[in-house]
Amino acid sequence: MRRRALWLLLPLAWLGCATTLDVDRARRWLETPEQAQLPPLATTASAPLSAPEGLRATSGELRAIPLRWDPVLNGEVGGYSVERAEQNEGPFLPIAAVPGRASTSFVDTGPTRWPEGAPDSRSELRDGETLYYRVRAFTPDGALGRGVSEVVGATTAPPPAPPEGLRAYSHQPREVPLTWQAASDPNVAGYVIERSPTSRGPFEPLAELPGRYQTSYLDRGLGDLRVFHYRIAAVNRAGGRGEPSAPARAVTKAEPLPPIGLRVVARQLGRNDLAWDPNVEADLSGYRLLRIRDDGEPPEPVATLPRGRPAGVDRDVGADEVIAYTVVALDEDGLMSDAAETVEVKSVGYELSATVQPDGIHLEWNPRFDEGFRGARVYLNSRFGQSELGFVDDGRFVYPEIQPGKRYRFTVVLERPDGTAAPTSSPVEIAVPRG
Repeated sequence: MRRRALWLLLPLAWLGCATTLDVDRARRWLETPEQAQLPPLATTASAPLSAPEGLRATSGELRAIPLRWDPVLNGEVGGYSVERAEQNEGPFLPIAAVPGRASTSFVDTGPTRWPEGAPDSRSELRDGETLYYRVRAFTPDGALGRGVSEVVGATTAPPPAPPEGLRAYSHQPREVPLTWQAASDPNVAGYVIERSPTSRGPFEPLAELPGRYQTSYLDRGLGDLRVFHYRIAAVNRAGGRGEPSAPARAVTKAEPLPPIGLRVVARQLGRNDLAWDPNVEADLSGYRLLRIRDDGEPPEPVATLPRGRPAGVDRDVGADEVIAYTVVALDEDGLMSDAAETVEVKSVGYELSATVQPDGIHLEWNPRFDEGFRGARVYLNSRFGQSELGFVDDGRFVYPEIQPGKRYRFTVVLERPDGTAAPTSSPVEIAVPRG
């Protein structure tokens, strides 16, 4: 734009206008003036310069205090010295030198703008801090004027107020949702959430949320039936934290109660039937029946059952096997109760026995016709393996091929009409006398 203006001025000289145009002077006027240089400033007031008038300071800015004053209309003014104090009566210390007679504004943000060695060198202003200012002029060679402006005070924006409307929602499964109202203070840049097991604290930081309108948080991964207290503080754009809100209390949802009355209601070969008293929780989803075969081993799931069926069947049990059972309740949110008191049961066996008689070894067992079995297969077990001796449709079998002084080991497997088999019996072992 300035280059274009210069070309507009030149034709006026060529046309012989009444006013003679100094092109070099016009160019200097159009070019950007150089930044005023700050002279070495004196530390004592010695120049007979008038005091600046109309000093005013603006309150409510975030860690900043803007200042303005009227210029001193004196050709001997080279700029202004800004002085600050924490009390109206001082002591005042220089914090900034503003070069240029027409430069009549300054924003105090804490860091000094004064030649090296200035005594007041704080790094920043604080929230809600009141400070006092005065201004004096200095000459182009750096001599401070004796005239001092009136003292004015201003206060930075206060720390953020505690957020309002904090709510903590109870009875949620292992989590607590939090909500609150957005701060009306435009300086707020986010929030800090704190948590404590008691309303008296100590409160520990839980989360930092950016954004003035970020007004919800979900505290996850909590235990069942746990009590927590929450409070929240707003944080301004300069990182200043306000006072926290009043605590809000929440309780996580309780897990279901352990079922009671677990008992064995029926036993058959290869099967144990169990039942328990129904739970009373309204949001119960069901039960899980668990089997414990050996101490120290984790429980094995047997069946998951709906809430209206407080009973289960274990069809994977060995003959004469000793098993412990327990059961847990489940709710619709996936919470699980503690395990019910265990019940131990010895599963039904074959009642297998063996005797040596003159014609051989006589085996006898309970054929369990009432349970739907049609007969049994008899096996001889040795260190070389197992061999089937035969199938019988009652509960007796004679093994004639015996030798004096030798030990024999037998097992029996009952069979249903459809060919499905019961679990193998516990082995019976017998020695044939010598002579």
